[in-house]
Amino acid sequence: MCEDVARRAREAYQIGRTITLGVTYSKDTFGGGFHRARTIDEPTNDTMIIYKVCKELLDEFYAERPVRHIDISLSKLESEHSMQLSLFDEMKWKKRKLGATMDSLRSKHGATAVLRAVSFTDAGTAVARAQLLGGHKK
Repeated sequence: MCEDVARRAREAYQIGRTITLGVTYSKDTFGGGFHRARTIDEPTNDTMIIYKVCKELLDEFYAERPVRHIDISLSKLESEHSMQLSLFDEMKWKKRKLGATMDSLRSKHGATAVLRAVSFTDAGTAVARAQLLGGHKK
């Protein structure tokens, strides 16, 4: 899901400073959930940064109950062209180029052309999500 959020931001040439995670618990356990946001120092559209922030929020607020729904969003958007890339931080350039390359491969060969290894485990959802349109079966 973080990959989808980051990809959409990159396609729109946007970067965001606030990452939001929303979790809704199953109605079988009387519902509820949480919706939390964290603002980071430097705006991003990097998948792994979004993932790390979501993981921190989940570790901090998750109540060990069955989950029905998860939302991830990126806000406080600004143009990617305004992003400051340090000449001395070569990894930022490489990550940015890697994200663009993965997006290009997926748009040319399909959403499952390039997947992370976790997608092939029992916990992975990327393959199943690729078969959905707006969260529903095609």
